[in-house]
Amino acid sequence: MVRNTLQMIAAGCGVLFVAGGAIASPAEVTVANAERRLEAGADISMTRWHVDAELILVLEKEASRKVTAYLQSRGRLRVVDVSVSINMDDRVILADFGPGFLPGPDEAEVFLHELAVTLRHYAEQAGLPIVGVDFRYQGKPLKSYYPAELAVPPRARIDARNQTALVSASHGLVRVHPALNWDYQRPDAFGFREDMITPPYGDALQRLLEERSGSGVNRARNRSQDPHPESNRPWDYMSSRYHLKTLLPDRTDIWNSLPNDTDADREVKEDIRARPLYANHLGVGTMISLHTNGHELGAIRGVEVYYHGDKPDDRPLAESVLCGMRELIRAQPGYENFPARQDASPGGHGENRIGTMPSVLVEIAYHSNAEDSVALQDPVFREASMKGVEKGVRLFREGKTCEPFVLQQIPDISLAAGTSQEITLPFAGHPQFPVTMEFTTANCSSPGACRPSKTTFDDPNTPITVLMRCRGSLTGDARWSVVLRDVDGVATAPVEFQHTCSKPGGSPAA
Repeated sequence: MVRNTLQMIAAGCGVLFVAGGAIASPAEVTVANAERRLEAGADISMTRWHVDAELILVLEKEASRKVTAYLQSRGRLRVVDVSVSINMDDRVILADFGPGFLPGPDEAEVFLHELAVTLRHYAEQAGLPIVGVDFRYQGKPLKSYYPAELAVPPRARIDARNQTALVSASHGLVRVHPALNWDYQRPDAFGFREDMITPPYGDALQRLLEERSGSGVNRARNRSQDPHPESNRPWDYMSSRYHLKTLLPDRTDIWNSLPNDTDADREVKEDIRARPLYANHLGVGTMISLHTNGHELGAIRGVEVYYHGDKPDDRPLAESVLCGMRELIRAQPGYENFPARQDASPGGHGENRIGTMPSVLVEIAYHSNAEDSVALQDPVFREASMKGVEKGVRLFREGKTCEPFVLQQIPDISLAAGTSQEITLPFAGHPQFPVTMEFTTANCSSPGACRPSKTTFDDPNTPITVLMRCRGSLTGDARWSVVLRDVDGVATAPVEFQHTCSKPGGSPAA
């Protein structure tokens, strides 16, 4: 019933959109056209939003239902009220839990992430372009109850020369108490698990960071097929906690950081903490956590990148990685419209909080969505998505802003027959060289005289130029269409310009 109500609100009464003096009916306002406005460069801050009271009511009921079910699954029978408000200046949902729900500092991270996705999804279905969800507990953030445990550690001095990185591919087998069984941390989804599909993504990212960025890369999991002595499973199946236990047996503060925890999933929580604690131990310059996402609503899909809400300085890295992934994935045939969020999202993930270096969590796609699951198993998608992550990291380190690859306007050119002139093709963006310049004919006044061509440029420090010629005594007009395409398939939109060959002395073309 709640879901039916949500669908009705998404279709009809969620929001009134007012922009530029035009008023659209609520039924016309969907997340799709909100995203199109963002991608078209619309100034969302100048948009006035009206949040419908019925949408708020449904979000509150859904949040209350979910937290009540979560508590019941853990043996606590209680109903928790949740109040919801939406700040459209910041595009953030605020969900405030009433009495009865105060998770521990290392509890409920997965639940809260999934709840945030739910609330954001339903608000976006009503047309509101939400960036993030902020949780409160009787009016106060969780860190106010656990100031020591949830404090963001002092950031290490950022050294531009530190090109090292930790690549953490989630999740792997863990031991579950008290039976001490070994179990995966994520469910089977369309024939694969997040625990086992992310390591090959980590392999691709490691290779790209080493080859393209010159980075020294460390891994949080062991990729060996040798048996892990305690579980007798391949090391490749095991989570980071056990690899780090073997690698650093004396550093129990890294892999056994919650020795007094008695919860059945305590080693799961230690595994989450072990990855950034290991990154701190290494002193790497960047930490990248690779995940796939999951949700009970199978329609939710796409790329998301998270930074910690109390580490806003990490947001530029998250935005750069998201931008790079969106560009590289959509450059591949068949993935031109693959969904990717427009903005990085703030979150409370422990992996990002504990790391003293710039740290981001990449949700590559949703393993719970049928289309995304196909993409996740496609080597083309894997390579493109990790090229995007690498590019985002590299641009962040270089202090550059990720921007679209755009060929700028080319002025029309008129030459006398028998002469030539070299012109430069200016562009914006950060293509991966070599770059190919592709000339095709939009129109030619002398059939056969205008031949398509391709020229490759290997040096990013050398301007992209072309020698325009008017051969012999030929006169006429050519309208050229020009595209620049980098080695990863990222291409500019075509730009046309006119090329005229005239008789000497400036007489018009014959």
